[in-house]
Amino acid sequence: MEEIRDCIGHLACCGDASTGFVTSLYKGHRTSAYLAVGESFTVEGRNTRTIVTRATDKAFHIVSYHIAA
Repeated sequence: MEEIRDCIGHLACCGDASTGFVTSLYKGHRTSAYLAVGESFTVEGRNTRTIVTRATDKAFHIVSYHIAA
């Protein structure tokens, strides 16, 4: 599992590109999913939005930016 961080350096989620498994834990609430190649998982928190897309079975594509409070 690799750590996926948002644009300000906070841990957004963890994921394994080979299986497509992505999991996020925030304030005691865990959310997880298995992504097919091309699917996305969005994590919002701490005034950021992080979009994790499974690009291939070896890598994720990460886009993270600030959102209005």
